[in-house]
Amino acid sequence: MSIRTRLHLTGKAASFIHRHRGGNYLAKVFLCIALAAVAGPVRAADLPSKIEPPVFQPPPPAEFSWTGFYAGVNVGGGIDHFAFPYSINVLEPNNFVAGRNGITATGPFGGIQAGYNYELPFFHIVTGFEIDSDVSGIRGQTTATGTLFFGAPVTATFGSKFEDFGTARVRLGYAWGRFLPYLTAGFTYATTETYYSLATPALFTTGSITETRTGVFPHVGAFGIGLEYAIDSHFTVKAEYLYEFINSRAVLFTPAFGSTVDFNTRTMYHIGRVGLNYKFDWLSPLAAPVVAKY
Repeated sequence: MSIRTRLHLTGKAASFIHRHRGGNYLAKVFLCIALAAVAGPVRAADLPSKIEPPVFQPPPPAEFSWTGFYAGVNVGGGIDHFAFPYSINVLEPNNFVAGRNGITATGPFGGIQAGYNYELPFFHIVTGFEIDSDVSGIRGQTTATGTLFFGAPVTATFGSKFEDFGTARVRLGYAWGRFLPYLTAGFTYATTETYYSLATPALFTTGSITETRTGVFPHVGAFGIGLEYAIDSHFTVKAEYLYEFINSRAVLFTPAFGSTVDFNTRTMYHIGRVGLNYKFDWLSPLAAPVVAKY
């Protein structure tokens, strides 16, 4: 029964008692009790509430997930040292110099990378793959000297430049909250320019060759370790060390007058780099739901 109805019945009872003040007293009392029982008690729920409506509290942010595609940029530096045999034949078949020397190459590089991570639903294991490509300034050269059979001096310069390189690798890590330490391994390619210059009393010549080289393990490969940190739900930063190698290969130059210059070259370098990635919501379990608006 509504409060309006109850108040109406109570008013009727009061008016009746007022009009019949001279009647039987007990009958009047019983009539009031009966009307009160019919009306029922006035409950607090029937009165206007003074309590403020509840304030919506958004749910706490979901735990970060590494699952999803990402892309970013990187910069770093590399160093490479390798020893190699060489031989120089000048003008006559028996007029040659041979020996061993070494090249130390250093320099900066920078490029881009992209990949995909999947965080397993148990043990916080993260698997994924990554590809990258970098423009390189890693280069170095060395000078070798000798004496020909008839006593003439020979000076030769051998050099190597890494024009660009890249990798395709798998990654395996452990999600320690927003930190992701990981191991990585895969394949690499490199475009190198190998060059020489040769000076003798009777001959001065130079030459170079540029090749893009790759292959399969164990002749070509890359492996290393890294640590990545999630700044927020999209941006991550990483630091990484890689050892990349392409086994040695003989390079033969044949300048004029029947001379030959032959030496081995290889691409093996230690690189350290830092990177910044942007993680997309594609296929991520924490992607924002689509909310319909009416």
